[in-house]
This record gives sequence, C-alpha cells and structure tokens, in this order.
Amino acid sequence: SDNRISTNNSNMNVSSNLNNPMQVTKVTQDPKTGQLHFKREEIRTNVFRPHWNQPTMTLNELGDIEVADAMERAQKQKEEEAAALNRPRRYDQLERDGMEDCADLADASSKLDRDWDDFKDDNPRGIGNKLSERGDKNF
Repeated sequence: SDNRISTNNSNMNVSSNLNNPMQVTKVTQDPKTGQLHFKREEIRTNVFRPHWNQPTMTLNELGDIEVADAMERAQKQKEEEAAALNRPRRYDQLERDGMEDCADLADASSKLDRDWDDFKDDNPRGIGNKLSERGDKNF
C-alpha cells in the first residue's frame, strides 16, 4: 500500500510522505544587507565543524614571523652587550675584561665597590628577621 496521504479540498492538494519526518526551514532576511538566511542550511553547514579553533596562518607565515622576531632579538642583544661594556661594574670584572685602564670606568667601579662594602657593613649576614622576633611579646 502507498504511505501517501492526499487530500483534495477546493483545488488544494496536500501530499506528505509518512516515512520522512517533517522538515522545518526558517528563512529570514538580514535587514542591513537584504541577504536571505536559511537557518536549516546554517545548521547543516556547522554540524561537522571542529569544536576547537582552527589555524589562522600557514606554517610558512609563522616561520617568517618567528625568524623576524629572532633577528630583532639578536639585534637588541648586541646593542645591550655593547652598552654593557661602558657601564660601571665591580673592579675585578673590569680586570677580567681588560678595561681597568679606562679612568672613568675605574672611578665608577671603585664607587660601586665602596657602596657595596658600606651596604655589607650596615647589613651583616644573619641580621634579618628571626623567628623569635615575630608576633606580640605579651602572650
């Protein structure tokens, strides 16, 4: 037997297949662009999309960006190393680098050494917080 139902009322034919479920399609129009949106089609296209973020650039593009960043970091490091040679440092470091003959660096390093010695005199080892000094002494 045929699973089709058909009605004939005043020139109106309705026919449906009982084996297939009813399909609902919502059609809307975007008010700004006037483009028609078919909700059923949007859902169908998004069913098998992965749930994680997809890559936004190729590996070659990423490699180019990484190489450019590495070159920039290398340039900055060279500039910092060149600037560090003229900064004051401990006198023994000046001797190690062979720059103890520069009068300005030697004066700056002797001041740095004196300041460090003064700090060490003012703050001897073991003078920091003690466990017995914590809390209220009245209890």
